[in-house]
Amino acid sequence: YPAATHLTPAGLITHTTVAVKGQLHPDISVHHARTPDARIAITLDCIHMSLYNCQTAQGLLEAFVAARGHMVHVPAEIPAAAAPAQEFAARTAVAVEWTRAPAYAVVAQSALNKLKTATVHWVDVYTGPITWQLRDRTAILSMIDSLRRVHQTAIAVFADGERHKADPTAADYPAA
Repeated sequence: YPAATHLTPAGLITHTTVAVKGQLHPDISVHHARTPDARIAITLDCIHMSLYNCQTAQGLLEAFVAARGHMVHVPAEIPAAAAPAQEFAARTAVAVEWTRAPAYAVVAQSALNKLKTATVHWVDVYTGPITWQLRDRTAILSMIDSLRRVHQTAIAVFADGERHKADPTAADYPAA
């Protein structure tokens, strides 16, 4: 069959879970600002996200701000794991093209650890294609700070910036 007849992709990942802990150091870049092709690219370790409008940046920030109210039992910071003795042959990477603000849900979670000696607490932030497992308060606050910078940038970069400039971290923000 000619390639043009295959309109349905051979495979499609519809959901993934990403565990986040500790301080984040995102790489944020802007492409084609103030044009119809404007885009903000964010890279967090092995996660690459592209945003195409300010509504999306505001919506993602709103989702993570909602997680603040659920972090009372989450540990302050989980120590970084030791580096593996050998490099793995393959690494998991996720790339998401965000075209609009996701619907979201935030749920405090807990479970026994692997040794069944203590309860582990975390917060799940469901944002459609990704469930973010926020394992410590440092990750929650760092993600909010990173997405706040993305939102501030998006206000200047995208044509819809003026309509979606309200800051979800502000006390008077009308959350969903």
